[in-house]
Amino acid sequence: MRALMRVLTGERTARSVLVAGAALSLFTAMAGLCTDAQAATGSFSYQRADTGGITTIDNPPDHFCFILSGEALSVHNGTNSTAILYEDAECDPNQFLDAAQPGQTLRFGVRLPLSVRFG
Repeated sequence: MRALMRVLTGERTARSVLVAGAALSLFTAMAGLCTDAQAATGSFSYQRADTGGITTIDNPPDHFCFILSGEALSVHNGTNSTAILYEDAECDPNQFLDAAQPGQTLRFGVRLPLSVRFG
């Protein structure tokens, strides 16, 4: 019976070590992802075509597609990253409209941006 208990205890210990190792690996991978993620510093604002109101996005993460609700009549890129503007809601490269450099303001006429991506 004692031999059986030692075997079972050994299996539990091995399983616990395996689970702890897997958790540590996952934590390390997640920490690596977090440190690799970049974000633009500053604010991006746009004037909505539907209401005329101003909407602001603060410190947007790079490579994330933001939908510009109501489309944009004008944009001001107050971030330290290039804002790439698209005519569709999915930041489709085939729907590229314009790029606003840091500190730049753009105004639009007939073709209005519906999404933006930074970086």
